[in-house]
Amino acid sequence: DGFFDLWLNWLIFFERLEIPDLPVFLFAEDEVTHARCLELLDQPRESGYRADVTCLPWDFVFEKKEGSESLEAFSYNEMGYKLMMTHRPTVVNRLLEMGRHIIFSDADVVWLKNPLAHIQQVFMNIDPIVHILGQSDKGKICPGFSVYRACPEVIKLIDMWQDDLSKGDPSMNQKPFNNVLDVAMSKGIPVPDHNGNTTVKKITAAFLPNELFPNGKVYFEKMTDAEREGALVVHNNYIIGYDE
Repeated sequence: DGFFDLWLNWLIFFERLEIPDLPVFLFAEDEVTHARCLELLDQPRESGYRADVTCLPWDFVFEKKEGSESLEAFSYNEMGYKLMMTHRPTVVNRLLEMGRHIIFSDADVVWLKNPLAHIQQVFMNIDPIVHILGQSDKGKICPGFSVYRACPEVIKLIDMWQDDLSKGDPSMNQKPFNNVLDVAMSKGIPVPDHNGNTTVKKITAAFLPNELFPNGKVYFEKMTDAEREGALVVHNNYIIGYDE
């Protein structure tokens, strides 16, 4: 229930912003959760505003498998939880392959203000093209709030990230992403075209500014009340011990 509550909190804050023309795709890890999300989304809202949310079932990404009707509940940082996190790249790529630029948001991200103007200002920069935007976490990009351009280079990078996750320690999610990204930015990655030819292409990535997109540690421990007023999106992590 704790993770479902995080998603509900995400939805409440997101719908308060009434952002037009921004569809939301929610991925449910099992059929019970999928049904519960559909029931929630069908309920009337106190504000009267309803976001355009599509709840994706498990078989949107994976073949239907025995046991997907109800997965065992996991606590944060248990191995089952970490294994669930390894599905993230495949979900992202299915949507990128549909030609959609993606803002990926973990359920513990809180949208305080509409961030689209800032994201679009950077993302639509043509020279150089920015392929990936992400929240800064100790000098690396945190995939928990990140933006992806729908293009062959990014799809290939996400595939490589998924491959690394499937081979390695599932407890390591962010590190494999940044390892692949570092290679793609410095040396480039092989990207196939429709004719079967392969070209090495580099990726350009940029950080979202901490003052606008802080994580929980920055927001609660390093920002003043006035600085918090300027935050657009907070990744509500690093908050063990906070009750409010």
